[in-house]
Amino acid sequence: MNRREFLKGLGLSTLSLLAAPSLWANSLSTMAGNRRILILIELKGGNDGLNTLIPYANPAYYSARPSIAINRSKVLTLSAQLGLNPALQTLMPAWNEGQLAWLQGVGCDAENRSHFEAIEVWDTARVDIQGVNDGWIAQAFAQHPLAGIAIDTNLGPLYGNNVSALTIANPQNFAQNGAKIANLKSNSTNKSLQHILSVQSQINMLSSTIAEYLKDIPAAKDPFAISNFGQSLNSVYMLIASGLNVPAYKISLENFDSHTNHSLRHQPLLESLAQGIASMRTNLKRIGMWDEVVIMTYSEFGRRLKENASKGTDHGAASVHLVAGGKVKGGFYGEYPSLTDLDERGDLIYSTDFRDIYSIIRNNWWGLSEKHSGNLAFV
Repeated sequence: MNRREFLKGLGLSTLSLLAAPSLWANSLSTMAGNRRILILIELKGGNDGLNTLIPYANPAYYSARPSIAINRSKVLTLSAQLGLNPALQTLMPAWNEGQLAWLQGVGCDAENRSHFEAIEVWDTARVDIQGVNDGWIAQAFAQHPLAGIAIDTNLGPLYGNNVSALTIANPQNFAQNGAKIANLKSNSTNKSLQHILSVQSQINMLSSTIAEYLKDIPAAKDPFAISNFGQSLNSVYMLIASGLNVPAYKISLENFDSHTNHSLRHQPLLESLAQGIASMRTNLKRIGMWDEVVIMTYSEFGRRLKENASKGTDHGAASVHLVAGGKVKGGFYGEYPSLTDLDERGDLIYSTDFRDIYSIIRNNWWGLSEKHSGNLAFV
């Protein structure tokens, strides 16, 4: 019996092995089929919610965007008022099966048009970001041995001063490279050196364990795209399919900052997003793990209602985000922003505080506190 079979027999994961016994009670369930995993997709640059979930029945949408509005005949109708950008066609099966939710009017009081400051607000769930370092997931798992894995150079909401999180570009390369690290020993009393050796030892253990888990992963039935985003999703799929029990994964899809030629830039990004999520859904359903996963998008802000002189969109405020998963209660959540009652800058006014969405994930999905009910209970 190899190590992975032994762990499966115990119903345990790498997290349990790395945790001290006193932390086991605070860990997520590791029983087979009962994991609760979040895949966060950051839409870097500020996604345009208006051309994602389209208010096609509202004349104000077309008058504000004479060049970049999606033609009504091309909209994928979801209701009498709203529909999807045609680039999101591959998400329709999930919608039709009640496994796709749209969160409307998402934002907060501290709207910020700076990319760097705005994303820090979203990452930390704190509108006053001065002196705040820990991401909202790190805060949720303050005593967890491994809060998450970023297939990214930026941990974002996984970052914490006292929380373990990893950045891994490719799981197989991580496992192979970790195994190459020499198992150094030292009698030195130098604390810095001892810390380095301790970290090295943990990397050796984790890379070795991941290598075992990756040995017999079912091949993806629906291949992921060869783009950076597609390969990031493939890495997440491999880690989930391996049986590892990690609360959260974070990946990014870039280039949503469409100040010029909005339509030419936005459509391909939405298509990549939809195809990637659809492939993940197909592959996880095939191996019986789709019910263990929730996929959620986030972005630093939305775009302005009116198009600019370059047929683009400028930094805005409220936007929409999607949530998908086998246990997701599909439909619309929150209220779509008014296109006529705007703020002093001419931007959409939010109706759903993004921190309430995080609370649903923390409590209803991860079970870290009492469950929430009401108009945002999408899981």
